[in-house]
Amino acid sequence: METYLFITLLFIYILTALILPKQTLKKIWTIAYIVSFLITSISIFYIKIYASETLMKVGELNWYYILYIFGSISIVLGVINLWLYKKSLYLLLTSSSSEPEEK
Repeated sequence: METYLFITLLFIYILTALILPKQTLKKIWTIAYIVSFLITSISIFYIKIYASETLMKVGELNWYYILYIFGSISIVLGVINLWLYKKSLYLLLTSSSSEPEEK
């Protein structure tokens, strides 16, 4: 399933890169990253908090351990990156796409 998702997202990226202006392309993919980052964060915190109420207990999730660790690391790295690029992200998300692009 992950392979199909990767191929689909790559195909959508190629289509949007050919059709949309660069500023709009950056907005769409930045917003997609932020939304997926938030969903990942909420999912990991849900698993951590409600582990006894899910189908498997935390002790039974041995093969999910690496996924959980890297998901947690990605949350921290995502927060750091969002903080480092907060001004650039704000300018990207608030600027209109009709402005000429800077090179």
